[in-house]
Formats: sequence, C-alpha cells, structure tokens
Amino acid sequence: NLCSTEETKQVLRLSLTEFSLPKFYLLFGISKVKSAAVIAFRSSYRDRSFSPGSYERETFALTSLETVTEALLEIMEACMRDIPTCKWLDQWTELAQKFAFQYNPSLQPRALVVFGCISKRVSHGQIKQIIRILSKGLESCLKGPDNYNSQVLIEATVIALTKLQPLLNK
Repeated sequence: NLCSTEETKQVLRLSLTEFSLPKFYLLFGISKVKSAAVIAFRSSYRDRSFSPGSYERETFALTSLETVTEALLEIMEACMRDIPTCKWLDQWTELAQKFAFQYNPSLQPRALVVFGCISKRVSHGQIKQIIRILSKGLESCLKGPDNYNSQVLIEATVIALTKLQPLLNK
C-alpha cells in the first residue's frame, strides 16, 4: 500500500472530493458538461455524434494550470512522506525544466508554470534563462501585438518568476 498513513489517505479523499465538484471542472478544461465522466468515458463507438472536431475546445488558462499543479503537488508530497526513497518530484521537476527551456509554443508556457510551481530550489542560471524567454516574448509582442502565443509566454514567465523568486538567495 503506497499511501498508508491515515493523514495521507485523508488528503487523497479530500482531493478526490474537491476535484469531483462541478466548479472544479473548469480547472481541467471541461466546464461545459454536467459530469466529468461524460467526457472521460465517452467513446466514438457508443456515441456516434462525438468526434474530435465536433465539440468546441476550451482554452486552458495558465492560472487553472497553476491551481491544478499545486493540488497535484500537495497529493504527491502527501504520498511521498510514506515512501522514503520516492523520486517522483525530482523526475517531475526534471521533465518540467526540460520542456520549460525548450522552444515549443504549445508546451513551453505550461512547462514554465509547472516548473515554477513545483521547484524546491532554483539557480541563478535558471532564472536567467526564464528572463531570456520573457525578453523574447516581449520582443515578439512588439513586432505584432496580436501575437497570442507571445502573450501566453509572457504570462507563463511572470507566473514562473513569481513562484521562483522566494527561492533565490537574498
């Protein structure tokens, strides 16, 4: 049994209850349904009207990602207390950092937010890289103010820097 203490089980129960509430569907980008199970278990075989293009995709706000990441981090840390040799957080941080510093208009902003939320330490070099990304986003915005990807990248770097700043040495 991975999560054996009563305290950990309570955290898991509360989290499951919290994420089962309709008001939290928006955090996962599925607010236009009455039940998350409708989306999660819908199949094109049973419901012929469903196809990847037949519903309007909702945008996934970076602030929602921040909230979801912090909730998942809380769950992970609760379970890690019961597993002394657990490296889940280190692996997650490593993956988030890899994608945060690699240009990809879809993944990079999300990875920056996750990296900012889950990091327990940060180097000046990492902060410098994030500031370079911010600079490139601002430069791109100046060239064309309607550039949505640049605006998202700027928002992501600000969220990441806000989360990471307290971890820096004075």
